[in-house]
Amino acid sequence: MVIRRPARTPSLLVRSDQPLIGVILEERGQEVVRYFADEAEADAAIPPGAAQDALSLAGAWNDLSWDEMEKELDRLRHENPPSPPLSL
Repeated sequence: MVIRRPARTPSLLVRSDQPLIGVILEERGQEVVRYFADEAEADAAIPPGAAQDALSLAGAWNDLSWDEMEKELDRLRHENPPSPPLSL
């Protein structure tokens, strides 16, 4: 009989003033987030073409009229009640 031990979740120890950088990747058909404490390592982990894909999104809605979109957002804002305040 094989006894399986639960897999340990890896941890990352960084200084309190050191930011973590999350990079969303696909590994073995599953979306995962890899965290880095070093900006150069995070940049190296980003797949080629990912930056261009993100920049391409900026023009995805350029065929829409800003005036129409602004009116629609304003209409939605007035038709829906505000969220209740958070109680802490």
